[in-house]
Amino acid sequence: MAEARPGPPAGLQLSALPDHSPLLQPSLAELRRRARAGDLRTGPLRFTDSFLLRFLRARDFDVDLAWRDSFPLKVRGIHLINEPIIFHAVFSMIKPFLTEKIKERIHMHGTNYKQSLHQHFPDILPLEYGGENFSMEDICQEWTSFVMKSENYLSSISQTIQ
Repeated sequence: MAEARPGPPAGLQLSALPDHSPLLQPSLAELRRRARAGDLRTGPLRFTDSFLLRFLRARDFDVDLAWRDSFPLKVRGIHLINEPIIFHAVFSMIKPFLTEKIKERIHMHGTNYKQSLHQHFPDILPLEYGGENFSMEDICQEWTSFVMKSENYLSSISQTIQ
């Protein structure tokens, strides 16, 4: 009786391996090849092994899943205000190619946006957009303060990406 031979490691087995393991190289090479073949514009990002490994580990080394279904953002809603009239015509051409889920998440508020925005965001709108609690200036100061307090953390993560 022939002895069963284990196949190449996959999924969780690959996630358990150290970053320098040669068994990870085929997955890295395949994802890098797909990115280059897709002519992705990465700007300042480079497809370093470290970056690709984190990406693949988050998807249990399923390269097809990583390539097909990965987008580093969860779109819960796209809200457009003061959109040009031509946008409605352009959107109607694009709409048939979108999933129903995405279509439901796109909202065009036009020039009379205060009331419709208030229906979606009653508690977080700044005064300038029909809110009641705080101004854009307040929000900018709060975020500036938050970013400045986070300087050490932001610096440390920017170094790991390079």
